[in-house]
Amino acid sequence: MGIVHVELFEFKPLATQEEVQEVCDRMMSLKDRCTHPKTHMPYLKTAVGGANVCPEGKQGRISHVFVSEFDTPEDRKFYLEEDPARREFVESIEGFVEGRQVVEFSPGEF
Repeated sequence: MGIVHVELFEFKPLATQEEVQEVCDRMMSLKDRCTHPKTHMPYLKTAVGGANVCPEGKQGRISHVFVSEFDTPEDRKFYLEEDPARREFVESIEGFVEGRQVVEFSPGEF
């Protein structure tokens, strides 16, 4: 089983809709921009995201969710610690994202 990586974003109150969209577009582009250091091929197995649409009202200020999947712990480790495309993205969102929560799980492992 792979590893599912979930990121929850809370944007700063003064972030414009255009700025929010730019951050979301850059986040979604990581699927193609993050390449394996040996194969030079994209290594994110899946990457999806969107605005929160849950009607329960329990999301706090979280407004956007992004879900990525990795085949191996090594791919996830490279993504989190070394990938220059991801590092550039994380640095670029500092002025727009106020809070970020990250959780991961391996499907079926409890």
